[in-house]
Amino acid sequence: MYTKIDNLLPRELLEEIEPFVERDEIIVILGARQVGKTCLLRYIQKKLKGEGKSTFFIDLEDIEVRGAIKSAQDLLSYLRALGYGGGRAYLFIDEVHYMQNATSILKYLHDHHPELKFFITGSSSLKLRFKLGEPLTGRKIIFILYPLSFREYLLFSKNEEMIQALTSLRNRKIPEPFLSRISKSYEEYVIWGGYPKVIMTPSFDIKAEILKEIFTTYLEKEVRGLIREEMFERFNYFVRFLAAQNGNLLKILEVSKELGVQRSTVQRYLTILEETFMAKRLLPVAKSRQKELTRTPKFYFFDTGFINFLTKDFRPLRMHPNLGSLVETSIFTSLLRGLSPLEEIYFWRMKNGQEVDFIIHTKGEYVPVEVKWGNDLKVTTSLKNFVRSYNPAMAFVLTKSMWQNKKINSCKIQFLPAFIIT
Repeated sequence: MYTKIDNLLPRELLEEIEPFVERDEIIVILGARQVGKTCLLRYIQKKLKGEGKSTFFIDLEDIEVRGAIKSAQDLLSYLRALGYGGGRAYLFIDEVHYMQNATSILKYLHDHHPELKFFITGSSSLKLRFKLGEPLTGRKIIFILYPLSFREYLLFSKNEEMIQALTSLRNRKIPEPFLSRISKSYEEYVIWGGYPKVIMTPSFDIKAEILKEIFTTYLEKEVRGLIREEMFERFNYFVRFLAAQNGNLLKILEVSKELGVQRSTVQRYLTILEETFMAKRLLPVAKSRQKELTRTPKFYFFDTGFINFLTKDFRPLRMHPNLGSLVETSIFTSLLRGLSPLEEIYFWRMKNGQEVDFIIHTKGEYVPVEVKWGNDLKVTTSLKNFVRSYNPAMAFVLTKSMWQNKKINSCKIQFLPAFIIT
């Protein structure tokens, strides 16, 4: 269990990173801007430093530092200037996509200076894919940092009592008054999302301003260099339009007509959103891989607070017109956060409109996950039909606050509060 170090709070991703700290792979942490990558690097650095290890931090958003490091020898010289005298050291490089010749520098140092262990971050996968491509195959391990989970939200909002209740009673029903209090906190989490700076700010107006700044910075620092200047405002509108359609089927032709641009432009904009870790397309499950790639996908942003900023609606969840899609988005990001490298997530939809929100493909099995915001313990016709078609061993229905077990044929169906998996 990780604890607070100085003013830095731990992230759940640390548990996945920990086994690789003493291995030789370059640890790459990707994620959207302001999602907490720098703080995570600082946390790991301080933890290692507290163990008596030699660590160095390089921030490549500093233009002077960026200009001074253009080769492997430049980087070694810079390290020596910081006090490096040789031997095992842990080097943290923030915003590595700003580094010229990043691939060749890291490859050379990884191969010729194995005493140096690298931890690097970046927010733009498009840039990183270009700079950290084929030459680093087999030399890196990639982790994605998503917005805060609900458990992290409770930690960052200093709600330790609720964390203890959620942890100690995770596999049992949570009694009142904790259940109502956790449910209320979860609803606030769904409205404001998981950007750390937003969560740690108590004021409604300032939270909204921070989300505005996150969006503005994203457009200026991530997007402006990727599209033509005359299309910049069109992209801005495109993002807002998709936010209003979040969680729905993504029909490229309709979006193309709405924006007045070619389908190829829509596809490019979607790729930018995905590669900068703002959103993701969700494919329908099909028994043929070819069908998966051709049938209409859905589209989800990763952060619910970001969606609500774009749609200008921060009403309480019980009054929110997009209640269903917001809860689905929260669940979607949570499921992505928990996927192993060999697992995939889909949705299931029939021609008659019957649908199961999420399908986890794991170890050759399909596990359906349905989101029903309420306390109705009925098994929907859609879920029944999926169970009959695919015969899963387990299914989950995520509710507002209900626990219940049911069975259809040999499939065990668990009704659980949505906050349990987030």
